[in-house]
Amino acid sequence: MKNDFRIQSKEVNLFLVLSALILLGGFFTIAYGTWDIEVQNVFKILLKKLGLFSGSVDEVETAIIWDGRMPRFIVAFLVGFSLAGAGAIMQGLFRNPMASPGVMGIDSGAALGAVTALFLGLAAKSIFALPLFAIVFSLLTLIMVFAIATSRGHTSISTLLLAGIALSLIFGALTSFVITLSTREFDVGRVIVTWLMGDLNNRSWEHVNIVFPTTLIALMGTLYFVKDLNILMIDEETAANLGVNIKLARNALLLFSSIETGGAIAVSGVVGFVGLVAPHIMRSIIGPDNRKLIPFAGLLGAVFIIYADLFVRLIVKVDLKIGILTSLMGGPFFIYLLIKYRKRFEYM
Repeated sequence: MKNDFRIQSKEVNLFLVLSALILLGGFFTIAYGTWDIEVQNVFKILLKKLGLFSGSVDEVETAIIWDGRMPRFIVAFLVGFSLAGAGAIMQGLFRNPMASPGVMGIDSGAALGAVTALFLGLAAKSIFALPLFAIVFSLLTLIMVFAIATSRGHTSISTLLLAGIALSLIFGALTSFVITLSTREFDVGRVIVTWLMGDLNNRSWEHVNIVFPTTLIALMGTLYFVKDLNILMIDEETAANLGVNIKLARNALLLFSSIETGGAIAVSGVVGFVGLVAPHIMRSIIGPDNRKLIPFAGLLGAVFIIYADLFVRLIVKVDLKIGILTSLMGGPFFIYLLIKYRKRFEYM
């Protein structure tokens, strides 16, 4: 009983710490920028929008907070949560600490789809065209990866990851080709290049309306299959003996991870390595039980994106994008994992 209490207390404390970091990051996101807003005004505006304050507030500051910075903060939270959640699913499903949307090629597939939508002008006609293309291309990438890695009904995990890396290179080349074509139209080319770097500038409530449903649907679906995922982490034979529909559970979980990745990339551009780093760190803290790991990894991923955005917006004086920053942080971590597991390519 004492051990159970200690575990629960640890999880509660961890949740409180992550929540406090998210709220603190949200406050700095909302209050500070090129136009700093006084603390009391921030709370008045938020309470006014919630119907809890009837006094007068500055209309300009209200527009800055509610129409500019608040959706940016929410998008940052949802993007980080989605990418980390997708990474946790893949690491558990493939029993490999190096699995993530980026390594599997899903990021590159989603990026190619989104860039195609931008190049064809479809994104300008409908805000839903870009996420639709990103999600569809991410799903197609998954299908291709599995087709390459599966032989006679058996899927090699090592081949799966290598196929993802190979497709990532191919899709990267195709994306570069689309960028080359788009340079004839400067504005389109600039938007594509900026988007590929990962960026949260000028995010609106429309972007929230895109990524919130994909995050919620994927989270609910994942939690429905989370017990199956825990059993699949042992091995497929044990899962089959315990009555798990392996094909259904695996395909559903991969579908939900693709939806999360496509929705996140559609609103933020390419933000790498969050899906690799956040689940790995959180697993070392709370263990491999995905019922806890996935939501906690999501919260840590949200912390990463929120503070990366704050760093590039408030501290760095050059126009550094969050995708560049996360790659600079995640690249060395991936090398560390390669060195750590170089003697055996398996899940720990």
